[in-house]
Amino acid sequence: MKANYYNRIVHISSNTLRQIIVSAFGMAIPFLVIHFAQKEIWGAFVSILLYTLFAIQVINWGNKEYVLRLFSMLPNKIKKNYSRILFTRLPLVFLFSVGSLFFFPLTYTFYIFIWLLGRYFNHSTEALVIYEKKFNASIAIEVISFGVFLFPFYWLKDDFGIYSLLVNYSFYQFIRGTGYFVLFQKYLSSGNIKMDTSYYKQAFPFFLLSVLGFFTSKTDLYIIDYFENRTIVANYQVLNSLLVFTMSVAAFIYAPFTKNIYRNTTSVVRQIQKQLSLLGLFLVPAALFAIHLITVFYLKTSLSIWFYTIAFLYVYPSFIYGIKIVELFRNHQEKTVIKILLAGTLINTILSTILVYLNYGISGALLGAAIAQLIQLVLTSKPSLLR
Repeated sequence: MKANYYNRIVHISSNTLRQIIVSAFGMAIPFLVIHFAQKEIWGAFVSILLYTLFAIQVINWGNKEYVLRLFSMLPNKIKKNYSRILFTRLPLVFLFSVGSLFFFPLTYTFYIFIWLLGRYFNHSTEALVIYEKKFNASIAIEVISFGVFLFPFYWLKDDFGIYSLLVNYSFYQFIRGTGYFVLFQKYLSSGNIKMDTSYYKQAFPFFLLSVLGFFTSKTDLYIIDYFENRTIVANYQVLNSLLVFTMSVAAFIYAPFTKNIYRNTTSVVRQIQKQLSLLGLFLVPAALFAIHLITVFYLKTSLSIWFYTIAFLYVYPSFIYGIKIVELFRNHQEKTVIKILLAGTLINTILSTILVYLNYGISGALLGAAIAQLIQLVLTSKPSLLR
C-alpha cells in the first residue's frame, strides 16, 4: 500500500516537474533572443510563432485528449490506433507548411515544415508519455534538445537575426519531436498506417475545446501583432506568456487530483475550490510582482498600476473557475464548456480589437482579455445563463 502511494507521488511530481520545465523553457526563449539579439527581432519572429501555434492547434485536432480516452478504453489496440491517427493527421503538416508561402518568404518554408513536423511528433506522443508515465524520459528529451538550442546563441553572438533564429528554433523543435518519436517507435505499426478520415469527426469536440481555449488566451496577442510595432509586440508576447503561465499554475495545483474531483461529493469539491481561490489571492500578486521586476529590469519598460490591476483581473479568475470546468466535465456538460469558451473568445476578440484600434495599446488588449475571463467566470458559476 505504501509502495503504491509512493509511486503515485513520484509520478505526480515527475509530471508536474516536466510541465514546469516545458513552460519555463518556452518562456526563456524570448529572453534569450532579446538578450543576444534585439527586441525587434523577437517581435518580428512572433508573427511566425503565431502562425505555427494556430497551425499546431489544427494539426493536433484534439489528439491528446481523444487518444488518452481511446487508449484507456482499448488498451489492446494502442499500436493500431496510434499508427492510424498519426498517419491521418500527417497531411495537415504539409498543408500548413505550403500555406506559410502566403505569409512568409519562400526561404522560410522548409524550416516552418520541420518546425511543424517536430511539434507534430511531440504532440502525437504526448498521450503515450502520460499513459506510459515516461515523465523522466520526457524531461531528458526536453533538457537535451533545449541544450542544443542554446549553443548557437553563444556561437553566433551578435550576428543573430530573424532568419538564423528561425533556423535554430525550427531544428530545436524537430530534434525535440524526433526524440519523442524515437522513444515510442515501438508503437508504430506499419500494417496499421492508413488514412481514416472518420477520426476528424470523432475527435472534433476535443479539437473544438482545444482551439477555443487557445484563442481565449491568445486572441489579444494576435490583435497586438496586427496593429502594433515590433517592439510592442515583443513586450506583449513576453507579458502574455508570463501571465498565461501564472494562470496555468492553478491547473498545475489541481491537475494531479482531478480523479478526486470526479469521485468526491459536491461539498468536497467546493471546499477544494475555496482553498484554491484563497491560495490565488497570495500567488497571483506575488507572480505579478515578479513580472513587474522582469518588465522593469529586463524589458526596460515601465507599466502603470492600472496595467497590473487589469492583469490581476485577467489571471485570478482561473483560480476560481478551473475546478468548476472540471466539474462541468464530470457532469457531462462538455457542450456548456464549449459555449463558455466560445463566449470568451468572441468577447476577447471584439473588445481587444476595439480598444487597441482606439490606441489603448497593450493595456487595452489586456483589458479585453480580462473582461472575457470575468465573463467566463460568471458563466461557469451560473451555466444556466447559456440555456
